[in-house]
This record gives sequence, C-alpha cells and structure tokens, in this order.
Amino acid sequence: MKRRFYIFKKRLTLKIINKETSKQLIKYIGISIIGYCFVFLSLYLLVDRLNVDKSISFMIVYGVAYVLLYSVQLKFLFNKAHNKYNLIRFCFSIFSFYILANIFYNIGIYLEINYLISTILTVIILMPLRFLVSKFLVFK
Repeated sequence: MKRRFYIFKKRLTLKIINKETSKQLIKYIGISIIGYCFVFLSLYLLVDRLNVDKSISFMIVYGVAYVLLYSVQLKFLFNKAHNKYNLIRFCFSIFSFYILANIFYNIGIYLEINYLISTILTVIILMPLRFLVSKFLVFK
C-alpha cells in the first residue's frame, strides 16, 4: 500500500512539473496579471468612483472576467479547440471558483479588511488551484 502511494505521488509530481506545464504556468501568470489589472481597475472604478456596493461590484467584475477567461485560456494557454465538454467543465469550474472567491472576499470584508487587500488575498489563495484545475480537469 505504501509503495502504491509513493508511485502515485511520484507520477503526479512528474505530471505537474514538466517543461510544458512550466511554460503554461508562465503564460497563466501573464494572463492572470492582465486579468487582475482589469479586476482591480474595474473594482476601483465601481467602488471608489461610482459608489457601487463593494460586494455587488466584486460579483459583477469577477463575472465579466470569468467569461473572458474561457476564450483566452482555450486559445492562448492550452491551445485547445472549443467543444461542449470543455465549456461544461469550464462553467462548472468557474462557478465553483466564483462561489469560493465570493466567500473568501466577503470573509475579508466581514473582518474589515480593505476591499482591495481582500481581493489580493482571494487571488493568492485561488490562483494556483485554478491553474491546476484548468490544466488537469477542464482542458485535459
């Protein structure tokens, strides 16, 4: 039993850490930086300039960002063709991460953390997990 676990762990590690995955991770970080610039600028505009509620603004901005993310990841990151199974898995994944992001963000707001800091913490927590889910489950 111990040996099986060791072999599984080693295969998983090799699958995660390889040249292709490393390149994709670098692209993912670049795409994420652009995406999060959009998120932060949009949040700032909605919350500080237009006085829209912080939680409502967060939901709107993340919703728009996630819609754009599908096509960017599909074409530029994973070089996959669109099909209904990718779209269904992506929608399920994004819906799950959308709920998690809102939970983490609103916990930060509840703890009276600045809304931008709460957003940064949410990104730090979810970004690596989102990459792994996209790579190994959504666009496999």
